Amino acid sequence: MSIVEICHYIQNTSWATSLRQADFAFPLIEGTHIMALSLSVGLILMLDLRLLRLAFQTERVSKVMHQVMPWALPGFAIMFITGIVLFLAQAESAYTNDYFRVKMLLLVALGVNAAIYQFKFYPHMAAWDLGEGVPAGAKIIAATSLVLWMVVIACGRLMAYEL
Repeated sequence: MSIVEICHYIQNTSWATSLRQADFAFPLIEGTHIMALSLSVGLILMLDLRLLRLAFQTERVSKVMHQVMPWALPGFAIMFITGIVLFLAQAESAYTNDYFRVKMLLLVALGVNAAIYQFKFYPHMAAWDLGEGVPAGAKIIAATSLVLWMVVIACGRLMAYEL
């Protein structure tokens, strides 16, 4: 059984069909997904802009990080859960969509990007606050994050026109 056949089966379950055809459930889940995206990615972008010294230049990087993450992480969790539900409701249509595939690959790349930041740069953030400045590698991570999130969001919007 191929992945497309599995997706076809999932998309045609009574649960997925009911969700797709529901007057309020599907739009409510989709709206929640977009609101959670705004919360999570918006706050991550604030941190990225601070790392690049394009915003919040008078604030310490560690302060910005500690203020945005308690909100960004739950937003990401909600976005992740609602994204899975949206996928299950239209699994075959989504899986066979090129924008969906690009979006998923870029989300993996964003996860790797975030992991590199967390393990390589995050432990040394306090030193940056003392005047060393943001290292070039952390700036590259931030710029990469900005670009990848813009493309992920564009792919998500473009998917909607093809499903």
